[in-house]
Amino acid sequence: MTSLLLVEDHPIVAKTLSRILEQKGNLHVAAVASTAEEALTKIPAVNPDLALVDVSLPKMSGIELAAVLHEKFPGLPCLILTGHVSQHYVQLSLEAGARGYVIKDNVMGILEGIQHVLKGEIYISEELRRA
Repeated sequence: MTSLLLVEDHPIVAKTLSRILEQKGNLHVAAVASTAEEALTKIPAVNPDLALVDVSLPKMSGIELAAVLHEKFPGLPCLILTGHVSQHYVQLSLEAGARGYVIKDNVMGILEGIQHVLKGEIYISEELRRA
């Protein structure tokens, strides 16, 4: 089963999203981190297949975390999770090394994005492809 590290600073969103990913996506949320710094300490112990990272985090942003993950854990794909429907953020995320960019309120898009990124593809939410 595919394991994920979810980096999300809002506990209710993290809990809800974890449940949905496990029930609908047949995925295992191995750990949840509320900050980028916490995520970096959990990765070696958890060894996830994918990091699902909120773009808006305290201190270090999700985009900054994507860059650190790309450098320190090059085999760990990172998918940015966001409420920001903005081409600018998509561009910054991909330049930082993220493998995709999905919108928080589109559960099917998140699940689809995870599958594409795990296959080595780059995935951008449909809402942004139309923008």
